[in-house]
Amino acid sequence: MSWKHQMYLHIYAQHTNHQESFIVGNKQALLKLRDLIDEALVETTAAEGGFFSSDDEGYEVYIGLVKNEEVFQSLEMPYTEQFGDWNDQRHFINLKNDPNAPYDPIILFKETKQAEE
Repeated sequence: MSWKHQMYLHIYAQHTNHQESFIVGNKQALLKLRDLIDEALVETTAAEGGFFSSDDEGYEVYIGLVKNEEVFQSLEMPYTEQFGDWNDQRHFINLKNDPNAPYDPIILFKETKQAEE
């Protein structure tokens, strides 16, 4: 793989609330990410693109525009830290009237290959 010709991107989520998150990559990857964001805004739908981490393993990034606050409030929190044996979403504070929440963000991408699998 070539640094100049491949889109290298790392997306680091927050471990817990109030911690920082990072998006870092080479120029090609950041430009592609910007294009995907623009596509999601213009098309008001989901956009997806392929990237590589520094170990040359490929993965998809999905960008979605959420138009409905209730849907956004029903999504699980983006934190990576586990609380107990499983992620019990102890920081999930939204939409308490929905016993099925929190939802995995894949619900926003029903039209993608990942959601179908």
